[in-house]
Amino acid sequence: MSSEPVAVLTPWISVGAGGHAASVAHALLGVAELVAVAGVSTREWSVDVLDSDADAIALAQQQDRRLVVTIGENRRRLEVIDQLPPDLLFSAAANTSTVSADVTLGGSSVVLHHAHVGPGARVGRGVIVNTAAVVEHDVTLGDGVHVAPGAVVLGGASVGAGTFVGSGATILPGVTVGAHAVIGAGAVVTRDVPENACVVGVPAVERHRTERTPS
Repeated sequence: MSSEPVAVLTPWISVGAGGHAASVAHALLGVAELVAVAGVSTREWSVDVLDSDADAIALAQQQDRRLVVTIGENRRRLEVIDQLPPDLLFSAAANTSTVSADVTLGGSSVVLHHAHVGPGARVGRGVIVNTAAVVEHDVTLGDGVHVAPGAVVLGGASVGAGTFVGSGATILPGVTVGAHAVIGAGAVVTRDVPENACVVGVPAVERHRTERTPS
């Protein structure tokens, strides 16, 4: 597994062929060469559409390609990542994004257009830092977190695995958000959030909590 963003014009394969895959492909124009996507797709692609993840793995191994898992749903994205060879999974960052030199991006994490990841941030596997999102200094993002477009996670905050941070939401400095939480669009999170909680509003308050069942 590489913690470095993909090199210029590195050939890669998208495992996932839906809307998020299209967003990642667009973000990587001029940075990487998309050679194939794997998965069911109703979208027209200018590259090969493979039938299965197994086909993607075989192509990557045969032709020295890199895999990026581009499934939008957090839990499913991590399930697929766990099934793929770690040495084939690479992170990727758009050429309009800023990722500090000391940041480590976990395998299959993506940073999209105009997003920012600040110094000292720790980013797990399969994380999405979406368009114009801001992840400030010393933030920790667990595996499978999605920071939606325009969301802001401020210095020293910690976001647990599988959490969704909605568009335009703000998590204030030092706040801890538990795993598999949902932060509503536009919410301002001023205090810690428990695992599995959904919080909304300004300041954010808990609306409900979902008990997760074992996979």
